[in-house]
Amino acid sequence: MADRPEPVPQGPADSSRAAVAPVGESFSTAEISAPMLDVHVPHQTVHTWKDFLVHIAAIAIGLFLALALEKLAEYVHERGLLTEARRELALEVADNRRTLALNVIEASRIQQELDADLKVIQALRLHASVGNAKFDYSVVFHATRDGPWQAVQQNGSLNLMPYAELQGFAWFHGILRSVMESMHAFETALHIGAAIAASAPPEMLNEHDLNELASKTMEAQGRLVNLRMFLGFEDNGLGSQSRQPDSRLQ
Repeated sequence: MADRPEPVPQGPADSSRAAVAPVGESFSTAEISAPMLDVHVPHQTVHTWKDFLVHIAAIAIGLFLALALEKLAEYVHERGLLTEARRELALEVADNRRTLALNVIEASRIQQELDADLKVIQALRLHASVGNAKFDYSVVFHATRDGPWQAVQQNGSLNLMPYAELQGFAWFHGILRSVMESMHAFETALHIGAAIAASAPPEMLNEHDLNELASKTMEAQGRLVNLRMFLGFEDNGLGSQSRQPDSRLQ
């Protein structure tokens, strides 16, 4: 009779494996047996046609309100720009009216001085005594104001104005440019005359100097006539701007 094998005693390692194995198996079993998230298809329709139309209507109303608010904000902004532009242009008109009054007075004074200068020149040509008479070629004109007009051209306010109103402002500022150009041309001729007159005392000017002075004096007189014509146009333009309806300034 064969000997039965003796049972092999389990060492510490075997006992460890025996102890660990059930734990691992329990984790594996837990992972396998954990219930998964189960999504069930609803048995009834979530959105009916009525719900769908209500949803679309809500979206449409939301978009409409958003666009309406945006347009309202844009309108308020544009009205603010236009109101401010009209206010600034109204102040510009008032300033130019005061400037025009000063320039008209100065133009009248200069005309009298130029007439007196020509009389002195004629007396010197005849070698007549002029006493204490002095030449006067002074000029103190005031520039017209167009800063607000330049500003509203850049900020886009002019695009918001009615066409007739815009044309009125454009015509008026065209007149102001002509006034300034005529004023500069007149002052140039006057300054040349002043330089000749200042080159020597009146009784020491020779014939050539007197002829040049007379020529520049008469040129200045002609340019002054042209300037006074444009000052008249400016006066008419200021009157037209002042007669604009008060509703523009609202």
